[in-house]
Amino acid sequence: MSFNHRVHTTIAITCLTSLALATAGYGQNLEGAPVPPSPFVNPVYKYMETMVKHGRDTYGPEKTGLFLSALDRKTLKPLETRPPAPAGVREIDRPGPKGGPLVGANLQLDQNLIRLLYFFGWRGEEEPKAADQALIWFLKNAQSPTTGLLPWGEHLSWNVMTDQVASGVSTPMHEFSRPWLLWEKCFELAPEESRKFALGLWNSQVANHDTGAFDRHAPLNKSAPRDGMDFPRHAGFYIRTWAEAYAHTEDQTFLMAIEVMLTRFENKRHPETGLIEFKKGSSKYVPASSLSMAIDCDGAARKVPEPLATRLANFAAREDEIFCSLPHDLKNRKGFVRQAEKASVKLIDEYTPLWQAKYGGNTTAMMGMMCVSRYENTGKVCYRDLIAAAADAYLDSLPAENVDAWPMTFGHAISLQLAAFRATAQEKYHHRAYVLGEFAMKNFWGDNPLPRASLKTDHYESITGADTLVLALEELHLSTLHITAIRAPVNTIDR
Repeated sequence: MSFNHRVHTTIAITCLTSLALATAGYGQNLEGAPVPPSPFVNPVYKYMETMVKHGRDTYGPEKTGLFLSALDRKTLKPLETRPPAPAGVREIDRPGPKGGPLVGANLQLDQNLIRLLYFFGWRGEEEPKAADQALIWFLKNAQSPTTGLLPWGEHLSWNVMTDQVASGVSTPMHEFSRPWLLWEKCFELAPEESRKFALGLWNSQVANHDTGAFDRHAPLNKSAPRDGMDFPRHAGFYIRTWAEAYAHTEDQTFLMAIEVMLTRFENKRHPETGLIEFKKGSSKYVPASSLSMAIDCDGAARKVPEPLATRLANFAAREDEIFCSLPHDLKNRKGFVRQAEKASVKLIDEYTPLWQAKYGGNTTAMMGMMCVSRYENTGKVCYRDLIAAAADAYLDSLPAENVDAWPMTFGHAISLQLAAFRATAQEKYHHRAYVLGEFAMKNFWGDNPLPRASLKTDHYESITGADTLVLALEELHLSTLHITAIRAPVNTIDR
């Protein structure tokens, strides 16, 4: 029996058990307390089924099977107009051609949807088949033959009407929008194309192979890498990609790429504070960016040989020390430190907001989920304490009337409460997750199978993290039914 088959069988048995419990008066947990009903799986099923049946590309010359990144929630078809963007979303990042209709497909923004489709593969053939089809077509048909890079991420998508690259900027630029955690599946389905992409990151995203100089932007169709905005966050995305590529190919080029990039950021540490500059020549330190890199370095360390594995782990551990020592103020200001002077650790920006999401910003819940990632991979008590403190900040908070909150933020807030519940066993956190889940279902879904893009819009647009909220609701469903034998995919990829 294959690993995937064992996992799917386990999921099937577990979910059938939970269904039986619900039918029989919600059953009993091991302590004898009644298990409450869980309404949260219904929007999860509706979302997945709607995207599989109505949200895939059946338009244009090629029926690619890619998932559309924007839809009309009434007709479940591509939008005929370009509705106003949710607050905090830049027009240049929206899916589709610059200034045109939102007819783009962006797999990076559908990553949690794809992970859920694989997670629910026991329900039938359609879910994993739809995920496989999207990945295979995209990797084998959309890749730039010149650079090996892919039209996804921050500024790119695939125009499902014309079957061409769509970009919100005049020159198509490649940039990750979140880490890609599906490389194992990609190497299984399209190994050569996956290898070419990893090489493309090295050859067409990194400008100097001796120093590791790079820019988070790189032309998609011309190998002309730049030396500029070398954010730690993006370096982590590359390192993790190269580690996965090495694990599948044993190509030494990828080990060299990791070592060069890691050395670059080891050398960027301030000699006294240890803080890493946010970008070349900057005096700023951005905790979210550096902690994101630490998360990916830790993940990469598990895929590469010594001594590189230890160097990566040590780099992540040093970031843990720095992050936990910062003057976060979750009790009074309800937030994590956003920016500081790298030479003095003096704060130069406000703390993270609870609900106001925007491009280039992190909410308290998003930062809290980064702490969840580090706690569950290291067990460090400082992260447990930060998780609980961040969860406390949401115990009596909902978005103000003038805040156009995103589904992603609610997804993070729900998963953060559940993480605090697991870490402390305090029932108040699970209760709050339940309340936030009910609010999200009412205000994002209503009686529609797709969630709205934000509290103040009425169309579906994946850029605001609908897939993250759906993943959180699945996690909440399993937790509400006291199912601990299996966990939903980790909800920590937004960073």
